[in-house]
Amino acid sequence: AFIIDLDSDTADKFIQLFGTKGAKRVLCPIPYPESPTRFINCEQVLGVNLMNRGNYYWEVEIIDGWVSIGVIAEDFDPRESYNHGRLGRNGKSCCLQWNGQNYVAWFGGFESIIQQPFFHTIGVFLEYSEKALTFYGVKDSKMTCLQQLKVSHFAKGQFDPFQNKINHQFASLFLCKLKPAFFLESVDAHLQIGPLKKDCVSVLKRR
Repeated sequence: AFIIDLDSDTADKFIQLFGTKGAKRVLCPIPYPESPTRFINCEQVLGVNLMNRGNYYWEVEIIDGWVSIGVIAEDFDPRESYNHGRLGRNGKSCCLQWNGQNYVAWFGGFESIIQQPFFHTIGVFLEYSEKALTFYGVKDSKMTCLQQLKVSHFAKGQFDPFQNKINHQFASLFLCKLKPAFFLESVDAHLQIGPLKKDCVSVLKRR
């Protein structure tokens, strides 16, 4: 189980923070102080927490709107353009996006649409030793695997552009220190970190 606090020094001016656990996209810019780590072209915010070994699990509540949940390399430039700076549209980050109709996994500008119903709670499981990132839909302490991002040595990557991108570049992400990352894509998009459902942590320990 991993406890995440949002980093106010990274929050885009159109993201309002509620303590260290909540974030909402707003119409009126917030006069945050200047910060070299602040996003300026994308409505994104990071966790203060660094991940560089072991296993990490956290949960996010999607309260409203289009939200992306993922990880990003510590050294990613927050001044990147909108098209390249968004989570999963570059080789330094990946995410699970809810776009109002589907969940979509993103990495390196490639996407994989997921045919699953909406879950308010998303569990994120990062495994450094396995070089894997798994997203779960969580409901009533039951976990449904939505997507696992991991290099595959089977032939399917040859015919699946998303998996092919994973096979060629995803492992290099684990050479970096990573941070939890969040993109609030639509106005009024709103998310809350945790709290963790202890039953889910127990399930992961048994896997």
